[in-house]
Amino acid sequence: MKAKMNDKVKGELITRIMVEMKSAALLQNKPFDEGVFFNLIFMSDKELLRVAKLCGIK
Repeated sequence: MKAKMNDKVKGELITRIMVEMKSAALLQNKPFDEGVFFNLIFMSDKELLRVAKLCGIK
């Protein structure tokens, strides 16, 4: 079983996801809700990795 992400790694991943999502929204001239951050911080490691993959990270 994989080890749980520590807070630093999880924070860096959330930051990368936020940057990618905001960039994608700006490229499409769509608004970006910074509130998505709160959804990300309460996700499990597995869910965060899935979102990161969808954003093209890792």
